[in-house]
Amino acid sequence: MSACAVLPIGCASGPPAWSLPSFSQIFKQPPPPPNPLHVPPGDFEKMWGKVVAEVNKHFPIASENRLAGTIRSDFLMTGTLIEPWTPDAVSFSDRLEATLQTLRKYAVVHIDPAPEGGYLVKVEVHKEIEDMSKPAMQPAGRAAFYNDFPVNRTREIVGAIPAALGWNYVGRDTNLEQKILGEIRDALLL
Repeated sequence: MSACAVLPIGCASGPPAWSLPSFSQIFKQPPPPPNPLHVPPGDFEKMWGKVVAEVNKHFPIASENRLAGTIRSDFLMTGTLIEPWTPDAVSFSDRLEATLQTLRKYAVVHIDPAPEGGYLVKVEVHKEIEDMSKPAMQPAGRAAFYNDFPVNRTREIVGAIPAALGWNYVGRDTNLEQKILGEIRDALLL
């Protein structure tokens, strides 16, 4: 009996500085990847394919140019609060913004040789907002005006011609850029 009390056994016999990791250490998020992400030297075709696959999870690919090292995507309407399955809105504020106004996004990825060897993968996600002269489904005024007898009018434009309506550039979506870069980092096992 005295031998068991003197000799340390079980988990207590490990080094005194060792302890179990905390819950936050096990499940904490990895640090955000830098933009551009450095990829060590390796098979270019394998790396290119994985980058295209990760970008294609969020946007349909419009064009790939291996010589220029550029991947361009098609435009994609941003997901709203009632479309939780769309992968292009990362945060709640992104989805709320897209719910209140029409937004579209597209991605441009540049893969360039790094000076120290390997490759630099730079992801840019651009955001645009729709510019309309009036709301598309504007019901106001239909009940107030009688439309059976249209009046023939000729109009002359005096002064500057108004700019064409369409899409206005808003800026870059850094949240989605970080998400795509993180997925590329995970796919390339960096």
